[in-house]
Amino acid sequence: MRLVPVLLYHAVTARPPPGLERFTVTPGQFADHLGVLRDAGRVGLTVSQFAACLRNGSGLPELPVVVTFDDGYADFLDAAERLGIAGLPATLYMTTGQIGAARMLTRRQLQSFGGSVEVGAHSRTHPRLDELARGRLRDEVQGSKADLEDLLQQPTRSFAYPHGDHDRQVRQMVVDAGFDSAAAVKDAFSHDRDDPFAIARITVTAGTTVERIGQLFQGRGAPAAWARERRRTRAYRSYRRVRRRLRREVR
Repeated sequence: MRLVPVLLYHAVTARPPPGLERFTVTPGQFADHLGVLRDAGRVGLTVSQFAACLRNGSGLPELPVVVTFDDGYADFLDAAERLGIAGLPATLYMTTGQIGAARMLTRRQLQSFGGSVEVGAHSRTHPRLDELARGRLRDEVQGSKADLEDLLQQPTRSFAYPHGDHDRQVRQMVVDAGFDSAAAVKDAFSHDRDDPFAIARITVTAGTTVERIGQLFQGRGAPAAWARERRRTRAYRSYRRVRRRLRREVR
């Protein structure tokens, strides 16, 4: 099994968006992370490139790394420039209902990205997809794909589950929508046997140190992604659904 670190960033700024403090790294931290990445000799892939290797069973570089960003904050522009200077591609997952909102990327900015940035879909409104009725789920998945394809005039090939939450129905909806891959979270290493529609990612937070990043690039500090959904994940989903139903009844 060949471990692959797939990093998940959100915002890179000295002024975190409200409520996102934990998931925001400063530009200085990000520069330090890139320095460690460069020294590790890792070869960057987009999610779609990595997923193609998973499907084909071949062609994976010796030391691959995948860098992803969720939501579509405007500070991604600077992060993408830094990645480009380092010769590394990125995959950005955009919540399409937030395009042009405060502190989010605009339509024109999304259209400006070159081949070094893959733009994937991250739903329209960032709900927990495994709690939705089928019609709403279809709108979030297929609708976000249509939004980006209309904007960018090219196929949108990859999807990221908001909050990482998905079940069999959500996964199948992503497949049926015509995506080639999907990113989960798991906080585990992906690997050459991973599911291309549930690619494991490791969340980078404000507390992620350079030493931690160095560990990950050495293949240490996290488990390998598991094949089947864990019991505690199913239990937490059941808890969320019960809690949501009770809230509706109280209203």
